[in-house]
Amino acid sequence: MKMMNRNPKGCNNIGGAIAANMEYCRGAAMHLFSLYGYHPFSPAEFQLVEDVWSKISPARARRLIPMMSPLGEPCVLRGDLTLSAVAYLGSHHARSERPLRLSYADRVFAVPLPPKYNLEENQVGVELIGWEDSGADAETAGLLLRTLDLLSIERSALVLGDVSVLAGILGGLPESCAGKLIEALQERAYTKYNALLDGFELSEDKTRLLRRLPTLKGDVAVLGEAMGLFDDPSVLMPLKRLCDSLCKLGYAERLRVDLSFVRDLGYYSGPIYNAYSAADGVLLGGGGRYDGLLAKEGIEGQAAGFALNLKELAAHCASPAPAPLMMLWGGGCDNSEALRYADALSKKDTAFELSWTKDREESLSTASLRGYKWWIDLGGRKVTLLPRGGEISLNKFESEVLSC
Repeated sequence: MKMMNRNPKGCNNIGGAIAANMEYCRGAAMHLFSLYGYHPFSPAEFQLVEDVWSKISPARARRLIPMMSPLGEPCVLRGDLTLSAVAYLGSHHARSERPLRLSYADRVFAVPLPPKYNLEENQVGVELIGWEDSGADAETAGLLLRTLDLLSIERSALVLGDVSVLAGILGGLPESCAGKLIEALQERAYTKYNALLDGFELSEDKTRLLRRLPTLKGDVAVLGEAMGLFDDPSVLMPLKRLCDSLCKLGYAERLRVDLSFVRDLGYYSGPIYNAYSAADGVLLGGGGRYDGLLAKEGIEGQAAGFALNLKELAAHCASPAPAPLMMLWGGGCDNSEALRYADALSKKDTAFELSWTKDREESLSTASLRGYKWWIDLGGRKVTLLPRGGEISLNKFESEVLSC
């Protein structure tokens, strides 16, 4: 009888090579973050509605998944890891302890927007909260690119914008007008965007600048062009400093500037960025500066961070998790003897799988089905070369293969 593997719509069980690669990417990224001084952070699965609802945009709030805790508290499934990190800062660390560097690898939950259908997403990322200077923008964006390099996802691009630029242009507009323009830019609905501009009574200079905004995209040279259009070009300096730093690190060819790129204006408050695979255009993750969120939490200061989608990293990673190449058969020897040999291999960072069946042929057959290269009879100290079936001594195998 075939067992049914059913999940709620929008939920998946992930196994096999993708799960192995996700774990590989998670471990590699978290280790890299630790080298930069980021400390692991494990957030609660539930978030109180009152702690979340007013701190994100209405559009994002509508996508949260509500639930009631066993104690009767109105909650949502965790929809934002940054909110959890900032709340942790506020309740566990004094101002004198900043800056605080946190890293995480966990899930977030939200009602998906088409064409996506998953309710949950595995993320890995960092938060740098209470930083001192513009170098932190470069640290977090550079660390994102460094993570992609580590995972051999070098065919990627970072699209950068700055929400403070758009906020400055829209300053003075009625909130309803500004909100509609922002929504059109987020949807990349430029016909709608221009039609909205036709219906608003704006100054000639502001209208001209807003019409040009969606065209101000390309390589970092776009910033020079944009500075000639602004009465106060200093508004572009945080983004320019970030781009200059990333160019000096050798990432110039992977940078794209888009001044119409926007996220929640009350949450983000400076340079923002998204990372994409250059191979197929898939969004890998993103981040930016979110001083506005700190202010909503009653915390003075500045913060930046990013999150990457672990499943997309696993799918695009060119250095997949190492798979076992051998099966160790312990059915022909004492259990402790097999475990001692396995322990010695693990200390050499060599992957394997143990087989405990007493049936030699069954173990060999399983190793073949798994696609292993070698089957090792620890009791007889023989190695079968799969799939062709030749045999050599374990001593020869160790000297010619394991010593490499």
